[in-house]
Amino acid sequence: MGFKYCKEGHIMDPSWKHCPVCLAPLRGWLVRIKENGASGDVHAIHEGKSFIGSGAGSEIRILDGKLARQHAYLAIQDLCTVVDMGNGPPLRVNNTETVKSTLIDGDLIGMGEAVFKIKLL
Repeated sequence: MGFKYCKEGHIMDPSWKHCPVCLAPLRGWLVRIKENGASGDVHAIHEGKSFIGSGAGSEIRILDGKLARQHAYLAIQDLCTVVDMGNGPPLRVNNTETVKSTLIDGDLIGMGEAVFKIKLL
């Protein structure tokens, strides 16, 4: 049985007409910061839990050889929290290694060699 993908790249069952991840309320964006400081890829963040990693099953898929298939997750309800799943290099928030951290708009998240800025609504 195959999969299909929504316009944001989330895996969907072939029988689904709408992506359940994209239907959740938009809460912000995860913006990759390139080495020269410019913005790179932008990933939408929706309310609820979003897995971040290199695997096809991650809502926020980052193709980086150093990231685990499910490296960390963002949980957004009233607060935004990032949690390291312990499957790869340590998670960094504002250049400090952490296992779990509450995020605010503009925080920097490092995973493997990738650095992201979180922009929250």
